[in-house]
Amino acid sequence: MRKRFYEAFTLVEMLIVMGILIILMVIGITAGRFAINRANDVAHQNAVDQIYQGLQAYYTDNRVFPGDVCGLAGNEACTVAELIGTTDTPGLLGEYLDQGAFNGGTSATYHYFVEEGAQQSVLVCVTLGGVTGDATLRAVYCNGNGFGVEDLISGITVSTKSMDDITTDGTPGAAIVALTGSDWDGETWQ
Repeated sequence: MRKRFYEAFTLVEMLIVMGILIILMVIGITAGRFAINRANDVAHQNAVDQIYQGLQAYYTDNRVFPGDVCGLAGNEACTVAELIGTTDTPGLLGEYLDQGAFNGGTSATYHYFVEEGAQQSVLVCVTLGGVTGDATLRAVYCNGNGFGVEDLISGITVSTKSMDDITTDGTPGAAIVALTGSDWDGETWQ
């Protein structure tokens, strides 16, 4: 008598294949999330670099960086939101930046620091990973010519563009996070 052989997958084989597929999906989702975070960080860094280039053009024309007043009544100090403005109301750097091209990335907090008095040193910084106070805040990126200037930012000498190692209370960028900044929600200033 002839035995009949079934040619099909067993339950164990199916479970092994499903396990492999689940592992591959987890790896793919993790890699995708990393790529999205990295793209957001690059967008924020590019925005900071663009603002600093506008500040350099402003400096070329005026021989000082914007300081205590950005030309808007009632403000005590310039903020990035006032420097950039909106598409309807350009800020102080309006003539130096293409307003429609500015993209601040996803939500973040931008900071502007200028040396008091001489107004010859400046830093523009952005929080990476969310706005000031978010639990997702990972680091702070800065650009400018104020690196190494003492007391430009709250008594701290900034010596690197990526400030994830500069802390005052164990959190990334705590020196900057403690100060007031301009919150960008992904489309407009808040």
